[in-house]
Amino acid sequence: MFHSLFDAADPTTFRVLASDHKVPSVEPLRVSPWVAMSAMQKGIRRGDVDLAARAATTLLKVDPTKLWRRLAGIVVEDIGLADLECVKLIMAATAGKTFRREFGGEHRVAGLVIARMCEAKKCRAADDLFIVASHHPELEALRADMARVNLSEHLSRVGERCALLGASLAALHASGARWNGQVAGRSSDAPATFAAMSSAGIDDEIVALAEQGFRRTREALPVLLPLLILALPSGELPVEDNEFPAAVIGRDGLPTFVYDGFSWEGKSALSRFLRQDTTSVRWLRKHVPAERRVAVLHGAIFRVEGGLVRQRVRWPCAETLRRLADEGYHGMRLPDPAAFLDMIRADLPVLDEVRHDL
Repeated sequence: MFHSLFDAADPTTFRVLASDHKVPSVEPLRVSPWVAMSAMQKGIRRGDVDLAARAATTLLKVDPTKLWRRLAGIVVEDIGLADLECVKLIMAATAGKTFRREFGGEHRVAGLVIARMCEAKKCRAADDLFIVASHHPELEALRADMARVNLSEHLSRVGERCALLGASLAALHASGARWNGQVAGRSSDAPATFAAMSSAGIDDEIVALAEQGFRRTREALPVLLPLLILALPSGELPVEDNEFPAAVIGRDGLPTFVYDGFSWEGKSALSRFLRQDTTSVRWLRKHVPAERRVAVLHGAIFRVEGGLVRQRVRWPCAETLRRLADEGYHGMRLPDPAAFLDMIRADLPVLDEVRHDL
């Protein structure tokens, strides 16, 4: 099975991996595993092979299982429908040690797949869809209604190709994926959820890839990926780089953008930033309860900095989901969220001063 999966991936990559090609050795980063995961993912998003490879080497040294599980999540979150051949490749590479040993071992396979992911086109529509379905305040009533529906009704909604947001919530409930809207004690059936997608006419290969991703991670995004294909236009899609803020290198030699709310170092920096007197901090103090400010700040920084990618594939549904995620990632009814994101963009130099000395 692993051979057929890998042979179906990009043939050039397969020949490189099966040859005596040397993967350059890189030095690991002197950071925690959580910062290493952030650096690896942001390196992949930005096409920075050196940063991503050094972070991957760090994870191989301290927690190899975390590396392979995270790569299976990243390829769905950041590449997804933009390059399904890359998704196939990562699902094969994360299948187990036996496969990786046959093709050169952990470091060699990691180096090759990191390089492939960095060069791939990117589509973050699955993550944006998850944010909208989980948090957008205009969907409060829909989320409440869907939480009361039983498994059979959820599966029916998925199989009947209902509207994207309703079908997505149904699939999340039915699959048992990890997410904050899951109802405790409610029955779920992941195999039946993916079978319902096949009955809806979604290509079996995409459903199989998504099911593999779900088995690797138990995360929500693989569940949503097949539903998005129904909205994907045919033909060649335009690609463009996002506009990145200027990168600032910290005292430790790392770009400051690697420090986000998923690590204690990043959370510490956000807490220190909230003690500054800036436009965005004053806005947060006025509109957001104290206990929510770090989370809302973290989400905003992700929207304007952390979630940007090179070679983003553009298509109408993805553009709409990105806009909705920008508006509603915080799950609150806030005045003019777009203006707040502009404030964060303007205040990034102050945040970078804080992150510089971590």
